[in-house]
Amino acid sequence: MRLHTVVGIALFAGCAVSAAAQTQTTETTTRTEVQPVVISGEVVRYEPGHVIVVRSRDAGEVSYTLMPSLTVPADVRVGRTVTLYTEPGENGATLVKRVTTTSVTPGGEVKRTTEETRTSPTGERTTETTTTVSGTVQAYEPSKSITIIRPDGTQVTYMINDQSQLPTGIAIGRRVTIYPSTVMSGSDPMVQRVIYTTTKTKTNKHGETKTKTETHHN
Repeated sequence: MRLHTVVGIALFAGCAVSAAAQTQTTETTTRTEVQPVVISGEVVRYEPGHVIVVRSRDAGEVSYTLMPSLTVPADVRVGRTVTLYTEPGENGATLVKRVTTTSVTPGGEVKRTTEETRTSPTGERTTETTTTVSGTVQAYEPSKSITIIRPDGTQVTYMINDQSQLPTGIAIGRRVTIYPSTVMSGSDPMVQRVIYTTTKTKTNKHGETKTKTETHHN
């Protein structure tokens, strides 16, 4: 009887160990979200659909591979200042996901142009070109006009109509980004949309600092 009891305990212990081993065998899957790396600099060499070489102050001349589906603004050329949004590729290559150009118009406006191509579920491809102008608000009349000072010190006035989208909180001295409309009001450009960003920094009692950046738009 005692032998049967010992065998029973041994079998029970073996089952417990086996069950514990099965319980401890888990599979963990980690997903890492790749954040794009932003690089700005002057175009040194450009081969459409293949590669772009950019010279920046920090990294010098670096070659970047253009993704096959990438739509590049038409004004990209050697000597142009561009901003590249990149991510790591295979075999150590750096892939470019998006290209934004920066140029100065004859009127002194600093313009940033981005082209994006989207493919619908039906296979239809559409290309969207976005141009923005940034500056500091010098004058603002709600529902009428907004005047900004450009980086070169000159100013430009944009007219506001019923289709214009402006957030609350626009004030003199605030830095804004304007999306000009393709419609003109006489000789003055019209506003399509205005956005601006605010940054708040908070320090708790433990000395930890948190920064929150918020984009304001209508």
